[in-house]
Amino acid sequence: MSFNNVKSYEGIVAETYDMRFSGGTFDDTEFYKQMITEVPGAALELGCGTGRLLLPYLDEGLDVDGVDCSKAMLDICRAKAEINKLSPVLYDQYMQHLNLPKKYKTIYIPAASFMLLSEREDALKALERIYAHLEHGGQTLIPLFIPKDQLLNNDDEWVPGLMGTRSDGSEVKISSKSKVNFLEQVQTKTERYEIFKDGVLIDTQYSTTKLRWFFKYEFIMMLEKVGFNDVSVYGGYYLQEVNQDQNFMIIRARK
Repeated sequence: MSFNNVKSYEGIVAETYDMRFSGGTFDDTEFYKQMITEVPGAALELGCGTGRLLLPYLDEGLDVDGVDCSKAMLDICRAKAEINKLSPVLYDQYMQHLNLPKKYKTIYIPAASFMLLSEREDALKALERIYAHLEHGGQTLIPLFIPKDQLLNNDDEWVPGLMGTRSDGSEVKISSKSKVNFLEQVQTKTERYEIFKDGVLIDTQYSTTKLRWFFKYEFIMMLEKVGFNDVSVYGGYYLQEVNQDQNFMIIRARK
């Protein structure tokens, strides 16, 4: 048995990513599609991963490019695209270093990908790069969450998660634990991947990720500092109002 630390969103993390998103559509699928349609023009998905949103959008005829900093995830995305006879435009870049040959009407970041910028300076740089790559009148859409459950219960215990079958027939069981630093607004999440073959544990791998959370007015000030205006805050993918009991919000801002 080996015990290895794997880089975030490479290796087994990339291999098992699609296990988390089985099925056809998700809560955010129609939301981003609606937002892209409301502001016609080319769109860019930052953190496109293995193509959960990007590939169905391309299949429907939307003009969407993709960016991710995980070569493994992009390779999986390309393989899936080839099977479905799609030709996505994909870039291997970090969002804080974004440097693309065109501008977009919509730049969106699904899930919690923006929060992977655990250094505040990187978060500001990413917003600057997003702003620079938007056309005049363009929009950015960024979902954020606050780990309220972990703030109230910061125990260092493994929590069972997903189980599934890998391409080689082995079974993988994923569990996780988190620690939060309230002062620094950083959640450190460790995931454990236990791999079984014929019921026998043959490998255990770990991946650790840092997530920085932002409060509502803090993030609005960051957007305004970069130059964004007309900022809206939603409490979910159905454009409901955000309230103090929620730990999730979607930020929409214009250039």
